[in-house]
Amino acid sequence: MHRLPKHVTLKHLNAFVAVAQESSFTHAAKRLFQTQSSITTLVRQLESALGAALFERTSRRVLLTSLGRDFLPRVLRLLADFDGAIDDAVRYGAVQSGRVGVAAAPSAITEIIAPAAAAYAEQYPGIRLYLRDDNSGNIQRLVAAGEVDFGLTSRWADTPGLVFDALLEDRFGVLYRHDDAALQPGRDGYVSWRALVGRKLVGVVDETGIMALLRARADLPIQAGAPFYEASSTTSQAALVQAGLGVALLPALAAHRVMLPGLRYALLARPTVVRTLSILRARERSPSPAAAALITAIGQYLKQAPLPAGCRRCR
Repeated sequence: MHRLPKHVTLKHLNAFVAVAQESSFTHAAKRLFQTQSSITTLVRQLESALGAALFERTSRRVLLTSLGRDFLPRVLRLLADFDGAIDDAVRYGAVQSGRVGVAAAPSAITEIIAPAAAAYAEQYPGIRLYLRDDNSGNIQRLVAAGEVDFGLTSRWADTPGLVFDALLEDRFGVLYRHDDAALQPGRDGYVSWRALVGRKLVGVVDETGIMALLRARADLPIQAGAPFYEASSTTSQAALVQAGLGVALLPALAAHRVMLPGLRYALLARPTVVRTLSILRARERSPSPAAAALITAIGQYLKQAPLPAGCRRCR
């Protein structure tokens, strides 16, 4: 496969196209805002590099040779592809096109990302969004592998190469049935840990930031990190509580998302357990302009977002 000679440039190709379309070196020069002699020189250099004539020159007209007629449509396609690539790159940098992938905890998507994305989509209508809800362990793996631009979740495990930028502190409480007379908040509005003694807890499966936090605290009752029932999601967890199987320990934001009819939620007294929701990104990969703009939009939304009791902005 022959390659185009290195000294053939876009200037040569643009000069060729202009002369071919205008059938005149003079008109081509005016079109390109150059002198006729410079256009003539560029075409001659191109013909020399190709080893064949592209034009037949007469006293009245400039006509394409057989090679020139075959060469023209291919050059036009090449220049169109080049212009398209440059345009796409410029639009990417100007956040006019592209795609942003985000993996996040379900509560973060429902309560933070989705409402923030509404304003973001209005400002950047050409950006496509991909949202994936998952547990903290999988989110960390997705970000590390570069399958999404960033994550929004709590820390599950220390992973080299990942950066956690704290966004929101989310205090734990207990989700229970409204008719559970034995489990009611005190005058201070909190439920004591002692009230959970002997109660069956409904937890979530491993690799969630929620369970990682509860199991890491040696000052909590042992059943906090070893629930009797387990569900695959906080939605299923709430359904089991609603059915009367037990109570659940959840951060305030997660409880707010899954609040079903007949359920109540109260923050737990000391010892306090707090989940920190963070923007998770790869240390060695800078976010794309579109991803950086979405991170900014999330931060701006949180500045004025109504948050449930127990949630506090970190920045």
